[in-house]
Amino acid sequence: MALNDSQWIRCNRCIGSLSQMKLYLTMCGHIFCLSCLKLDTKQDQADCPTCNSNSRISEINLKLEQNKSVYFKDVEEEYKEVKKKIDKIRNFQRYHFENNMKNLSVKFSRVAEAVKAEGKMDEKFKRRETQLLAIIKEKEDMIKKKDATIKEKEGEIINLKNEVTQVNHLASKYKECGRALQDRLKQHEIYSQQSKEKLLSAQAKLDLNNLKRRGHDSNKTNNQKPDHDLSKLSFSFNLQKEMNQPSGKRSRSSGYMSSEMPNIRDSEFPRFKKPSVPMFIPNKNLFTLEDSNVEKSFAFPGISDESIRGIRYNKPQQCFRPLSTSTQRHADILPAISQDTSVISEVPYFDSLKD
Repeated sequence: MALNDSQWIRCNRCIGSLSQMKLYLTMCGHIFCLSCLKLDTKQDQADCPTCNSNSRISEINLKLEQNKSVYFKDVEEEYKEVKKKIDKIRNFQRYHFENNMKNLSVKFSRVAEAVKAEGKMDEKFKRRETQLLAIIKEKEDMIKKKDATIKEKEGEIINLKNEVTQVNHLASKYKECGRALQDRLKQHEIYSQQSKEKLLSAQAKLDLNNLKRRGHDSNKTNNQKPDHDLSKLSFSFNLQKEMNQPSGKRSRSSGYMSSEMPNIRDSEFPRFKKPSVPMFIPNKNLFTLEDSNVEKSFAFPGISDESIRGIRYNKPQQCFRPLSTSTQRHADILPAISQDTSVISEVPYFDSLKD
């Protein structure tokens, strides 16, 4: 059937037929003529008067696209063709269905006979089934116990992991502390080395200064002759306190050592034996200027001091004297020895001298 013979193909607005004018199909499924689309010539797109949407349009003719021309075919002819195809498909399927049913009936009869033949085995299967169910239940109980044990072990593993994490954290802290201690140890070693170098330098200066003073005192002693008899004089090595107090208050109960000078000739003065003083230990603070710590404060007399002639040479401790505190009436005449290397060269260091 031709498209012009179809009476239902008309413009949706002016009801014009396809035999009277050219009609166009929109993508939204509406049919209009050019005048209703407000177009003078055919275009690819136009505004649909029904739904007011801009849509692509196609002319309705025999050249219409396949997916659109289906809607313009005769329904009766299409029905007949489709019915023939359906009948053919139905006959084909029916044949195979009947054939399959025959085969299934044969197999079913065989299965029925086999079931009857094996009916006696049902009790054995039931007993076996009961045994298998019991075994399965036992296995399930074992699995539950194993699951509980696994959960418990997992909890222990988590606790152990937490402990390991804490231990690692503590280990990292200890490592950091160790590094800090190593750095501090290196700094102390550097400071100790510098202190040793300063001490050696100070000792060298003391040696040089003592040698100079010793030579100067020796020359001075050789050139001068004492005006009094030294064999009848007594010298006290109570040092600063004995010098500052009146002679009537000096006694052995004050804690200071005193002795009489042995009878010796004036010519032996330059050759007197030097007192033995313990070597200076860098780690021990033997010298301080703090008056509050009197017991640990000591001072040396100068080599040129006349009172050194009264020292007992067999008692090295007489070379030290306790310093007076700030509350004493008389101030010390001799200065205390300090650890400051800038002034240590002014104090004689007897052990650095050799006979």
